[in-house]
Amino acid sequence: MAHPPVTFFYPYPDELAQCADWSLTDPRPWSVEGQERRRAWILQTYLHMRAHGYHVNIAPVLPTEGIVVFIPEVESLHALRRQYTRSHRALTFVTVRADVIEFRSPWADAEIVQNGRFADGHRSFFVPHWPQPGIIPRDPSRGARIEHITFKGGFGSLDKAFRSEPWQQFLDERGLTFEIASKHTQSAVPRWHDYEHADLMLAVRPLHGDGGQRCEKPASKLVNAWMAGVPALVGPEYAFRELREDPLDYVEVGSLRDAMDAIDALRDDPDRYHAMRAHGLQRAQAFTPTCIAERWAEVLFEHVPALERLPTRRWAQRLPLPLRQGWNMATSPPSLFELRKIGGQVYRSLRS
Repeated sequence: MAHPPVTFFYPYPDELAQCADWSLTDPRPWSVEGQERRRAWILQTYLHMRAHGYHVNIAPVLPTEGIVVFIPEVESLHALRRQYTRSHRALTFVTVRADVIEFRSPWADAEIVQNGRFADGHRSFFVPHWPQPGIIPRDPSRGARIEHITFKGGFGSLDKAFRSEPWQQFLDERGLTFEIASKHTQSAVPRWHDYEHADLMLAVRPLHGDGGQRCEKPASKLVNAWMAGVPALVGPEYAFRELREDPLDYVEVGSLRDAMDAIDALRDDPDRYHAMRAHGLQRAQAFTPTCIAERWAEVLFEHVPALERLPTRRWAQRLPLPLRQGWNMATSPPSLFELRKIGGQVYRSLRS
């Protein structure tokens, strides 16, 4: 059965003019903080799908038929509202709940989520993030030595305990170095891809105390570490725990003290260190671009078209946009956790 055409909506024509020359193994276009989210989820997905032989389109303007995939960020939403007319009612919108987007968009006839917390397999589908382009794996000649610890991400994604004096003292006493790879410490294009001299990867975010286990975040830091052959110390986040199958997957650390103890334990146990490296490389095979492209294809060419064929969906598509969005929210209501996030966003917007 032929599937509806799929268009990735990307209202940045200057970037679209350049992206044909961007390599999926060159980290530079994909590591620009502030642009990396939309580029990873829309541009990368389009390019990966095309590279794997799937027929998909990308455009800065709305088509009049088929499935439209987009991130409901401010600029994209403004472009959608400007362009949307009655002639676009037949479209099926698939939103990507990427990173800082903490709840389902009213535009979502279906959605892609970064972990399984809100996936239902009917209108909300978990598809893993793409691996970091151009990963440089750890140099195997480093053996089981633990000298250099790396964190890949912005300052806001690192718990402040790991920028404290006790942490620095711990490192100094053991002759360890700690790299924060962010635009604040390196450049506008941080070396998120480079694990050549990394012996451990640390990823411990502030938890916010909202009970959500940072469920808006993907497990990308863990998967990238697996691919690079670097054992990971990660915080108690939903996305990490969801992937855990074996104690060798990672070491969970909920505090600075936990991290210190874990580092000392691995320094004293080279066999376990080697086992974690080998196990991570094995786990990484389930998150290759080919595997993830297959997941996208299953959602876009099987699940979403099946949803489109439902009589209730066809009826909803004929509604004016505000009513259609209300129907989307009523038939797939947000959880209490998501409602709190929505309320928080409204409160912040009223105060600003």
